[in-house]
Amino acid sequence: MIRQRDTQQKISSLVTKELALLSPSLREWVERHLVTPRKVILATDPDGNEKKEFCLVTDNIGYEDSSYRVAYDDVKEFFGLECTLDSGVEWFMGLFGDFPETIEHM
Repeated sequence: MIRQRDTQQKISSLVTKELALLSPSLREWVERHLVTPRKVILATDPDGNEKKEFCLVTDNIGYEDSSYRVAYDDVKEFFGLECTLDSGVEWFMGLFGDFPETIEHM
C-alpha cells in the first residue's frame, strides 16, 4: 500500500532534482503540467481488464497538453506513461526509467 505523504515527498524530490537534466523547453512544459502526486488506478492492459495503483505526476491543464501523462510506480520505483484510449481506458503503457527519460519518450 502506498503511504501517500511519503510517496508525494519522494516523487516531488526526484522530479525537482531531475528537472535540471531536461532541455529548457521540456522543463517549462513539465513545470506547467506537474501536479501534486496522487494515487490513481490505471489499466495495465489496453482492454482495461488488469489494473494497478500508480501515482500521477503530470496532468492536462487545457494548454499544450500531451496525449500522455507521467505516472510513478512506487513498487518498482520507476516512471512511466499513461495514455487515455478512445475507449476511455486509462492505460499505463509501461515503465521508462527515470523522470527525464520518461519525459523524453512523450
